[in-house]
Amino acid sequence: MVQLTQALAAALLATGAIAHPGGNANRDLLRRQAHLDHPERRTIQSCKRDLVESGWVREQHMRREARLHELRVAAGFAKPHELVRRDPAEAEATYGEAAACTLDPEATEGPYWVVGELIRSDLLTGEKGAVTHLDINVIDTTGCKPVTDAYVEMWGTNSTGVYTGVKARGNGDGSGSALTTNALRGLQKTGANGTATFTTLIPGHYVGRANHLHTIIHHGATLLPNNTIQGGTISHIGQFYVEQGFLGEVEATPPYNTNTQVQTKNANDFLFQMGKQGGDDPTLKISLIGKTIADGLYATIDVGVNPKAKQNPLPVNMWTSTGGQPYPNSPWTGYPDTCKYCGFGTKPPKKRAGTPLVREGLIYGEGAPLEE
Repeated sequence: MVQLTQALAAALLATGAIAHPGGNANRDLLRRQAHLDHPERRTIQSCKRDLVESGWVREQHMRREARLHELRVAAGFAKPHELVRRDPAEAEATYGEAAACTLDPEATEGPYWVVGELIRSDLLTGEKGAVTHLDINVIDTTGCKPVTDAYVEMWGTNSTGVYTGVKARGNGDGSGSALTTNALRGLQKTGANGTATFTTLIPGHYVGRANHLHTIIHHGATLLPNNTIQGGTISHIGQFYVEQGFLGEVEATPPYNTNTQVQTKNANDFLFQMGKQGGDDPTLKISLIGKTIADGLYATIDVGVNPKAKQNPLPVNMWTSTGGQPYPNSPWTGYPDTCKYCGFGTKPPKKRAGTPLVREGLIYGEGAPLEE
């Protein structure tokens, strides 16, 4: 599998495929390849026996069925007594084989990560589109148990392919209009079953990438009085995707169908293809709540992490009480034209101990350090 992955990486690097409009894939591909080649890498599939024997797979299967039924009852598409369950033994037998059962691929934080987002479950903030109730389960693949004390960060574009909190050429009309909103961005803490729950949208598309959501997993962070987090470490940086056939149905609905940008399909997205390597599957498992996409969606995915791993992603902006503000010395500043990470062959700078994560007085906290 490693040899196949390296061949794919070499081919993609040779094409100069882009990560975002104007950007380059070199850093992203090398990062993913290094993760696939790591001798201590484990996937959720390797934990299947432990998760089944502990009862976690059965419990999560039944919880997800109940959650979908709850959403259907709330939307008027089912009665409380009409819950029909699938045989849990069948779910246990197929766990780790179907879509949305295994995910550990490291990916890029991309040029639009904004630190200082709020702890909240509902990320919509007025945005319209295919409303998705998303459950993310986080599994410690070193101990094969759910991670119960992590903060899961989530962000993605709106239905027409625009990221909030940032200003950049190629992000919508390139104006600063998106700087004043934090829609479709936020964090949630995992509960006793390792689950973090969000209400968001199926992301829209933009030039150069297939539709995707971003996630970062934080450990040991401190909750601040302003409902943000500070400190801790980051074990995982990943991206979630949508099955192409279903995505086509979503893109045919408003306001997705007003997006005039060229769409990149999963099959032509280099990071999606790399994400499928090594036995991983970064595709959401999605169910209709009602009869149509407009009635809402329920999505699930399991994320395998090594809590002791320490990734060092870098943001482009910080969310503050006045909107998105530049992050000091960010290598993404000037994206896609002049940033340090825009060119071929760039490498992340080594982080110095004690480097502040933000400037003092901004909403994320006061001088919160990046962890080594």
